[in-house]
Amino acid sequence: MNNVEMLSVVDWLLEKGVVKTSDIEQAEAFHKKYGGRIEDILLSQGACAEDDVLSAKANIFDLPRLNKWLELKGESSVNEVSDTYGLNTRWWIEQAAFPLGELEGAIWVALKDVQDEFVASVLIKKTGKQVQLVIVGGHELRQLQGVFEESDPSVLQKNDPESLRDLATGAPIIHFVNDIIQRAIDAKGSDIHFESYRGIFRVRVRVDGVLHEIDRPGIKLQSAIISRLKLMANLDISEKRLPQDGSIRTRVSGKDLDIRVATTPGVAGESVVLRLLDRIDGVSNLADLNLFDDQMKTAKKLLSATSGIVLVTGPTGSGKTTSLYAFLNHLAGEDRKIITVEDPVEYQTAGITQIQVHSEIGLSFASILRSVLRQDPDIILIGEIRDRETAEIAVQAALTGHLVLTTLHTNDAPSSFVRLMDMGVENYLLATSVIGVLAQRLVRRNCPHCQGKDENAEISAKSLGFEKVRERWPELTANPEFTQGNGCEYCLGTGFRGRRSIFEMFEVNDDIRHVISTEPEKLGQLLERQKMRRLREDGLLRAAKGETTVAEVIRVAG
Repeated sequence: MNNVEMLSVVDWLLEKGVVKTSDIEQAEAFHKKYGGRIEDILLSQGACAEDDVLSAKANIFDLPRLNKWLELKGESSVNEVSDTYGLNTRWWIEQAAFPLGELEGAIWVALKDVQDEFVASVLIKKTGKQVQLVIVGGHELRQLQGVFEESDPSVLQKNDPESLRDLATGAPIIHFVNDIIQRAIDAKGSDIHFESYRGIFRVRVRVDGVLHEIDRPGIKLQSAIISRLKLMANLDISEKRLPQDGSIRTRVSGKDLDIRVATTPGVAGESVVLRLLDRIDGVSNLADLNLFDDQMKTAKKLLSATSGIVLVTGPTGSGKTTSLYAFLNHLAGEDRKIITVEDPVEYQTAGITQIQVHSEIGLSFASILRSVLRQDPDIILIGEIRDRETAEIAVQAALTGHLVLTTLHTNDAPSSFVRLMDMGVENYLLATSVIGVLAQRLVRRNCPHCQGKDENAEISAKSLGFEKVRERWPELTANPEFTQGNGCEYCLGTGFRGRRSIFEMFEVNDDIRHVISTEPEKLGQLLERQKMRRLREDGLLRAAKGETTVAEVIRVAG
């Protein structure tokens, strides 16, 4: 293939709006110095996804993709090697190709680089048959060639320590990691898990709170892939016995992305988890939380206060940070000074002073907060209250005229006071400093593309006390419409796409202050009498509006 054809791929990407002119200029500057194909450089720079390049080549060279072969021959056709045509498995691996089989007298060959005519020419000479090239992505080819490992153990490569850095900085591993991150972003994933067990190395992505396996690169690549991730996060690739934490800043499809990296040693080898944080689109505003009117009224009243503590509670991964930043976006303005103390800083926001905790050098929540109070802030966000010292400083800040937003790990809103008292904070201080509490969980949304009426949901809802919910909030349950997703290509067959929060919240009034000061164990009973909406009840209201399912509410809120 000549340079004109190669550039036509870039032209296609530009015409479709996949890449920008500035991306191409940057890639061409790199090309002049180091060579290589422009589309490969665009991939490595994160300007586009591998699927974009494959689509371009499939259109330009009029070639089928792997799904065409699967459509004609079925999924089982790629689970074994039908014929290697006298060529050993090592040759096929070196050529980045795989013999799919024959159809209508032609040999169909999966090939990563369809601009290389060598594989086709060799097969034509050896067999005298026509060759139909099938364009595949890196992850598709790895899954196909995984069959070779079972039939020919000699294809396994040595991963000695001296070669790890070379393997980790090689183009195949770089493209693999970039491709995995891109696929996770496309699926709207929140985490990527690289894990091994029983001789298997697999990659799973958490989408809407549920893990889905997306690749099995082979155990032989485990060390190289994990080393690549460590290099990207500036971690020690030689340290495999101790956990390590780091972060990656990269660019995927033209967007900046922050990634938190955590490695953990295991009996079957290290596992790595990547937490994906979109620096541009990750932060919501108050309206995006989609609160009911009564909840919005309470939230705005709490945020209008000039002092006091607003607690957001829930387990890890329940959306607490998203809610906190929605509150900050509502409060931000030129007339206020806002300082955050976080571990880590998940969303970088203009106009706000954000401070990263570094406990290993003595920069803890408590030590930073002492300094922050001398900076004369109006609003302070504390990423999490973990100990008595941090809790006491938060109380001190609230009592001296600061609005404090913070999180706590508890199962529900009422137990937040018990948790703080267990840390050693006096109950009378909590009664005077805490002005409101919000607990939350994340439930999966019904897929808008495939949802339909759920015939059995109302019966299940009644068993959970839906009739009581209707009595208390008739305006929110006038026309219940229970639905569920049936599964489609947009939701990976799950019936769900995206997530939303369900809440329980209350404003601390005089009655609540009295109970906290005198009989804190009776707070739950008081809130029940005051008709605070619990997590399950809020979830049932969301299910009645067709936003989620009753089963999902049970799964999340019990």
